[in-house]
Amino acid sequence: MKKREKYSVYTVFIFSFIILLASPSILMGQLTISEENRGTLEIHKFDTRSLSMGSATVSDAYGRVSMGVNPALTGLFNKRISINSNSNHSWDTNLLRYDATLPTLIVGQHHITARVGMLNSGYDEINYLGSAQFPEPDVNQYHADLTYAFAITEVFSVGLLQSLSYSFNDDAQYLTYFTDFGIAYAPAENISYGLVLRGIGREVEYEIIETGETTLRSNTIGQKLEVGATFRFPVEQRRPYMTLSLANEKRFGEDGLWYKAGLELLPYRFLAVRGGVQFRSVDVIFLPRAGLGFNTDYFRLDYMVAPRNQRGENFHQLGLTFQF
Repeated sequence: MKKREKYSVYTVFIFSFIILLASPSILMGQLTISEENRGTLEIHKFDTRSLSMGSATVSDAYGRVSMGVNPALTGLFNKRISINSNSNHSWDTNLLRYDATLPTLIVGQHHITARVGMLNSGYDEINYLGSAQFPEPDVNQYHADLTYAFAITEVFSVGLLQSLSYSFNDDAQYLTYFTDFGIAYAPAENISYGLVLRGIGREVEYEIIETGETTLRSNTIGQKLEVGATFRFPVEQRRPYMTLSLANEKRFGEDGLWYKAGLELLPYRFLAVRGGVQFRSVDVIFLPRAGLGFNTDYFRLDYMVAPRNQRGENFHQLGLTFQF
């Protein structure tokens, strides 16, 4: 009886947390509409669980499929085989992105993981959420990522992510490349730390001009340095009921820091409730996230949503992970 009461308290708390995070951004979405017809093709592909926790999981050694968050995390994988796929859709641009992460190949202290994916336009017939459609960019992209992690010890790992993307439409084609470097340290089951240097390379930007055509160009990526810690509670239990991830990110060329926080509660063995936020104090930017996960011994189904916010984000993502 006491356990059920504890689970109920956890569930009520996280739903209240999610509603509190989402409500300001939903109001913001009703009052403001971006007039910009340009954007950047996202180069870092995060799994659905990480996104729902505000992408604060740079140190979460138990994320298992977070190679896009921190390439060193793959060096702390257990012996279970994991296959992960995600589908991301933007309500504003109608761009759809798919990716699939293959099982990690482990040879001694060496861990190698590959991921492939693509991006294209969604279905024009659907008027999402009943709102007016924004101009849709005409662009396609294929990408392949390869992560190498070296487990120096059972609790300390370094990793390198190499990514190659081919972006194109009828008028232009760009082949771009970037690399990330990460460190992961998990001295105990209930706590882990992480560091990652992102964005050494180039990315592709698009712009919809007055004629309705989409132009593409390639630019140097802005570098970022991120550090974080993850805590799991309770310590004495085999299965944690709560995971808290915190991270600070420095984007070079920008003033101030980005602060990230993600919370995951497991009121029941099969259910995970998640919320996250990214916050920048210099200009008071607040980006909320929320998500759910359904777990079994052999697969996990995840869903997350980023409601409209001050950065114009308005997307959702579905993820499926198989474990053997």
